[in-house]
Amino acid sequence: MRWSIDDLDGLSRDAPAVTDEGSWLRACAAVETGKPVVLRQDGVFLPLCWQRRHGLSVVEALGQGQRSVAGPVGVANAPMPVLGLADLPARADLLDFRRFPAVHADSVFPRFPSRLARVDAACFKRSLAVDEEAFLASLSKGTRKDLRYAMRRVERTFGKDSPGHEAVTLRAGNREAAWNRAAALAKRSWQGKAGVSVVTDGKKERFLKRLMENGMTVKIHFYSLGDSLAAFAITMENGKEILIYAHEYDAAYAKYQPGHILNFSIIATALVSGISLLDFGVGETPHKYEWQCSRETLWRILVPLTWKGHLALAYQKARWFWGGLRNRPKGR
Repeated sequence: MRWSIDDLDGLSRDAPAVTDEGSWLRACAAVETGKPVVLRQDGVFLPLCWQRRHGLSVVEALGQGQRSVAGPVGVANAPMPVLGLADLPARADLLDFRRFPAVHADSVFPRFPSRLARVDAACFKRSLAVDEEAFLASLSKGTRKDLRYAMRRVERTFGKDSPGHEAVTLRAGNREAAWNRAAALAKRSWQGKAGVSVVTDGKKERFLKRLMENGMTVKIHFYSLGDSLAAFAITMENGKEILIYAHEYDAAYAKYQPGHILNFSIIATALVSGISLLDFGVGETPHKYEWQCSRETLWRILVPLTWKGHLALAYQKARWFWGGLRNRPKGR
């Protein structure tokens, strides 16, 4: 059975259950260059985007540039219908899916001889408990001990009445002020010093603005120690799910673990609101294991469709080969 072709408006119109995903995808389409299109088969939606890159026409999974899992919508862990060359609505040189869920990877051009699939990244999620006490009980003994020690240390140093956690739901009237407040802290975070802070990236700011315009609940959470802002985090709430999109802390307060405490406060607040799933996003960092998140492997799938696509794939293979040599431990 062939995939049919739709647009992003059709995603929400014909599938009310994926309205929130539609908000995310429309925001992605607004900040990414290229033409978005949605393939559909039996309630399964595969949002794609045609890009021009280095003289190539490239098919990507829509949303993979925004720290999201870029795969089919509406299938959960069920099998995805097979995607073949005849299902693509326009000619392309290269199909390049990044951050594609492993459970669906085998359905992408499965019989194409020049197809290349390899591990790309990982995403982290976990189910939340019914209340704060049950959530703490689900953590490892070491994580609970470390968290309680950090909280006692903050209380001894800054007092019980320290301002603590403040959540700001972004709206047109407060978005700029909240964003500037976070950007001021980013100058003192390791992300800001490395030039990778979310709040200093104009494209990420436009993306979050578009999310708000499309009905997604976006919040910036601030955590203060005494009168000083020590950490912030950006979250998105999607029905019964919360995504901690990014968080940063002032390096001068690192010994108080303000990012760790803020994450816990965000989770505790989410539990009171009835949120049942925590999404810590894409990227492998130790703190996601501390919160007992499950690791899901994501794949990159490359399929060259023309001679230019084959050249691009050969170039990418060479980059991976030489990168592997550079990163190999000495003496091996």
